[in-house]
Amino acid sequence: MLDTARPAIEFHPPSWLQINKVAVAVGLLWQPLRNDLSLKQQANLASGNRHNLDLVRMATNGKQVGFASSKEGYSPNMLAGANQFDQKIPVESWLAAFKLTEDSDYWWIVAKRYGAIYQDKIFNSRQAAREEFLTLINAPDWERIIAPGDWEINDAEELNFGDALTLNPNMGLKPINQNRRWLVIIPTLFVIFTLTLFGGYHFLGDLEYNEEYQDKSEPPNSQPEIEKTWLRKSRIGEFTSNCLALLEELFFLSPGWTLNSMICSQDSTKYSVTATVNREPIGSTGYLRQLAFRQSGVEVKMGCNGDCANAQLERSIPEAPSREDELPWQAKKVDEILRERFQTLHADLSLNQRGPRTLSPNTAPPKPFSSRHDFSIRTRFGIAEYAELLKDIPGMVPETLIYTPSNNTWLLTAKIFHQNEMMQAPDKIQF
Repeated sequence: MLDTARPAIEFHPPSWLQINKVAVAVGLLWQPLRNDLSLKQQANLASGNRHNLDLVRMATNGKQVGFASSKEGYSPNMLAGANQFDQKIPVESWLAAFKLTEDSDYWWIVAKRYGAIYQDKIFNSRQAAREEFLTLINAPDWERIIAPGDWEINDAEELNFGDALTLNPNMGLKPINQNRRWLVIIPTLFVIFTLTLFGGYHFLGDLEYNEEYQDKSEPPNSQPEIEKTWLRKSRIGEFTSNCLALLEELFFLSPGWTLNSMICSQDSTKYSVTATVNREPIGSTGYLRQLAFRQSGVEVKMGCNGDCANAQLERSIPEAPSREDELPWQAKKVDEILRERFQTLHADLSLNQRGPRTLSPNTAPPKPFSSRHDFSIRTRFGIAEYAELLKDIPGMVPETLIYTPSNNTWLLTAKIFHQNEMMQAPDKIQF
């Protein structure tokens, strides 16, 4: 614990304090913890792919991680400063400004909102620190406000820097390694292992099923010509892989803004991924623009009178093997095989057939018709592995891959077109 009477405090710009011979890291980059990525992957995303964030500390709420770079003066075992206030400031939402040393003009703005670290930033002048403080104070529901008396902040209290902290030796920075990644890989490996067992168990059954349908179906050459909607569209595996890469490239988190969703789709020439964000009370449009451009190289488009925004990234679809030879399955086969595969895994599957509902009883010659299934699968992990279960489905057109950060959920949607059948002309086809 600090000697609050005369704590010996030295600041080593730009990143750490020495308090009673204990090194304390300040100005960490705090991010929401993402369960779908390793810490290394999230560090790369947070740093704008500079790959220099090599140290990490979990926040006391267990929902955030703070990243730091050894190239900026941080080192392992330095205590994460923003984590050191819980005992002396035991409220959920607080905002504080501290002058780091008497003989310099360095200031530390640190804050928590609803238990989450909201700000942890160093300023090299009183004016810059006070301007930031006056911006942050506009947010509602602060339970405690701590600032120097000469700042003349309403409802603020003065608190000695040493009296505010209790140094916890268990809150040190650690090198980023793959330990956390296993929390992600274990469930993913479980999915892969289950899919492998499932695939092996049902392989012969699928072969028998295919042979049965080949016996009952007309030869391919006798099938009526149909519109091949899946041409010039990526297969499901290619779509998922490319979308995941684009989503990672566009991903950014900005203080004062909430990332609502990231959506990837395709047309005949390109993939397109869009991120949408909403502004919180202290969100800055200018900071959002700068951060998005620095991390992803994209321009942000504002809307909702400045309270929402979106950023978009596009890539041309790489040349892919022709899908001319794909012969779609009949509707019954699509339905039975996919339900068996995904329900066995207890997956969140939606599979709805769209097509003729009633047939005209007239005696006109039979006419060909086509129908489809609308497919979607929702999961918190293993989306690429689930896509592997769809690679053998002909006539499939991937539509969207949607990531929702608030609950770490993936949603993959597609259309699966069926083989044309010779039947009486339908009165109505629902598409």
